[in-house]
Amino acid sequence: MDLEKLQGDLKDKNAMLKDAFENDAEYAKAQEEYKKIQKKKKGEKDRIIAEPAVAVLDSKVKDIRSQVKEAKQALSDYLTQYFTESGLRQITGADGEIRELVTSVRLVKKRE
Repeated sequence: MDLEKLQGDLKDKNAMLKDAFENDAEYAKAQEEYKKIQKKKKGEKDRIIAEPAVAVLDSKVKDIRSQVKEAKQALSDYLTQYFTESGLRQITGADGEIRELVTSVRLVKKRE
């Protein structure tokens, strides 16, 4: 309950802070300039990626990122299984370095 109260308080204060920024003329002007620059940056990025060589490279980078994500998930699954079966929290790697298993748990609302 304390966490929920803090999160509610944070949400309120964050909204007040956001209002303070939105009501400032100089900030609003800078924000508009920022949006224009971001649009130009995206256009230039799209133009560069449209080049065949860069498009192939972009595709390869995305593929490798996907492989890395899958490998990390597989490693996490293996380590979870290792911990469940052995109860040990340390592993000595092939390089001789000792590594510790770290778990991270969070509470979320159940989806229906």
